[in-house]
Amino acid sequence: MASQHRSSSYTNEEDLHLCHVYLDISQNPIIGINQSKDQFWARIEYDYNNPQSEFTITQARPKRSLQCRMQVILTAVGKLRGCIRQIENLNPSGASEQDILNRAKMLLTQDAKYQKGFKFDHVWPTLKDIEKFASVNNPTSTFQRQIGNFASSQSESPTSESPTSATPGLSDFSLNINNEEIGGSSAERPIGVKKAKLKRKNDEQLATVLDTIKGENQQLVEILKKGNLDRQQNFDQNYQLQMQKVDASVFKEENKILYMDLNSIANLNVREFTRNEQLRIMQKRAQEQGLGAGSQGQGSQGQGSQNNSDDFGQYYNILRGSGNNFPEY
Repeated sequence: MASQHRSSSYTNEEDLHLCHVYLDISQNPIIGINQSKDQFWARIEYDYNNPQSEFTITQARPKRSLQCRMQVILTAVGKLRGCIRQIENLNPSGASEQDILNRAKMLLTQDAKYQKGFKFDHVWPTLKDIEKFASVNNPTSTFQRQIGNFASSQSESPTSESPTSATPGLSDFSLNINNEEIGGSSAERPIGVKKAKLKRKNDEQLATVLDTIKGENQQLVEILKKGNLDRQQNFDQNYQLQMQKVDASVFKEENKILYMDLNSIANLNVREFTRNEQLRIMQKRAQEQGLGAGSQGQGSQGQGSQNNSDDFGQYYNILRGSGNNFPEY
């Protein structure tokens, strides 16, 4: 049986190319979701070995090899990121980002698997912020799901011979280098093209409905305003008609008093009262018509009918209701 040929180790350029392909597929909102694990890695295998890519392929890599290599890289990056968080939690005064990274690398070497140090500086700038894409693709969902079994099988509890005390600046906190915190704060999964179009369509429909409701409300306000104005006008017209009726009734009753024959009244007190009422009514109507009241003395009880005749002659038009818009009595 022919022996299988063992593939050569990955170069730095191949690692970087693999990471770029991995990110391109996992961040693609169209093909990065709703796909199985096999489909996901099949696409990575195809894009990695694609001869039309800008990267020159020196050796074709099978899907299994690419998956294992990516798991190794992600595990190491996750370990270092966990160490960085522990250093940041100490709030080192005056420490720069590079200082924190260097101290994190020193902390990482206390893990038995990374005693030789972090070996993926060439892909660290590409993957250091990958946690914000933790839930992009469906097959992996988060980095814990993708490399959880792989990382947990390699995890070891710290030994009593840990060189913590020999590392300056690292003896004031407990080590927890197995806490990778790869997932970080999970970000929302980017929606696909269909969902984006559907959301935009729903937003447009909602805006149309809101505009329609706003227009209908404005029309309702105008209708209510017009209704209030019409009711006020009808009230004013009805009020004027009622007042005209009242004035006509009063005018009719006053005419009865004016046409009464004072000589036919035997009671002197009633006669005098009636005469005064006649004078009051004639003065009021004269003022209404602008004729002026003139000098109208109250007179004494013994004045003759000649004065009464003169008074009635002066106000003949008043008795007929001229100028008052009332029918003749």
